[in-house]
Amino acid sequence: MRDIVFKIARILLQKQIAFCIYRFPKEETLRLAIANGILSPKTKKLWIAPFLNTSKAEPVFLEVLNTEELNETVVNTLIALPPKEYASKVRLPKETTKTEYFTSIEAFLNDIHSGKLDKAILSRVILQSKPENFDVLACFEQICIAYPDTFSHLSLLPNSEIWMGATPELLLNKEGNTIRTMTLAGTQARRDDNNYSWGKKELEEHAMTGLHIEKNISKYNGEIVSKNETPYTVTSGKVAHLRTDYIFNTPTNFDLTAFINALHPTPAVGGLPVANGLQCIKEHEGYDRVYYCGIIGETDFATTAKLFVNLRCMQIGESNIAIYVGGGITSASVPEDEWQETILKSKTMTEIIQPKIPNSILQ
Repeated sequence: MRDIVFKIARILLQKQIAFCIYRFPKEETLRLAIANGILSPKTKKLWIAPFLNTSKAEPVFLEVLNTEELNETVVNTLIALPPKEYASKVRLPKETTKTEYFTSIEAFLNDIHSGKLDKAILSRVILQSKPENFDVLACFEQICIAYPDTFSHLSLLPNSEIWMGATPELLLNKEGNTIRTMTLAGTQARRDDNNYSWGKKELEEHAMTGLHIEKNISKYNGEIVSKNETPYTVTSGKVAHLRTDYIFNTPTNFDLTAFINALHPTPAVGGLPVANGLQCIKEHEGYDRVYYCGIIGETDFATTAKLFVNLRCMQIGESNIAIYVGGGITSASVPEDEWQETILKSKTMTEIIQPKIPNSILQ
């Protein structure tokens, strides 16, 4: 299965046909979604949504292929298709300097100290030179190997942008009338001894996100049937996070799309109060996040959804790679500590950019 998925992805890359290959956490099966109109229509879509609906980026909807469709017949169908032209020249955002980052933190803290905000997420861009002979499929395979507990993905979008990532954060998983979601907020460096102690800043940051989730579950008449009593520690890459899991049941008239729009962006990627946090980000962050901190995953927008927050991701340019990272700013934030946290988070991608390329992928 892996070989046929990579074979199809190679053809789609060469022909500039939009697609996404991805793998759910703790699974080995690779899945594939491709542009509309290539094969027969599907009910389930692979949805890639920008962080904000005011972004210059457009939502992307790809057709999720069934496992039985991943075969040589589809390969031959795709080979016969004419190549598409590059939709646009990919332009990466500029790298955020430390001075710019600290200036933004000061603006965030001013809003917090004035009472306008409790918390907001400040992100930044790190640019890395693209290695010679960089192979996106080989890099994606290394991501899958290195981060088995994440939703790992590689996408060629209709506008010719290439995005790749490994996110640990589930937005929601809906099966029937049951939804699973999580609070993943609060970060520190990963420890070899697994002996973690969490400070006031991280605990408050976590609690703010949990409150937002619980308020929206209540607003949409959900019934929480399971929640761990205290947050627990999970690791991802070079960092550890605080996590709380929720399971709740939904009423028969539950509006999934409305709930998603209310839930996202959560304070884990936006701010609290939500509207003030997003306004602070738009005014002071200095760039359009586009798909970073957006939504990615499968859904039919009615009965099923398995959606993730697009963290730990990178955008591939012609000569550089943009890596997107961020962290929560609260009244207890120390600018240098926040800067170092973003460096730690960036290692999830920076340490995978130059993989050992398997010969099987290059053939």
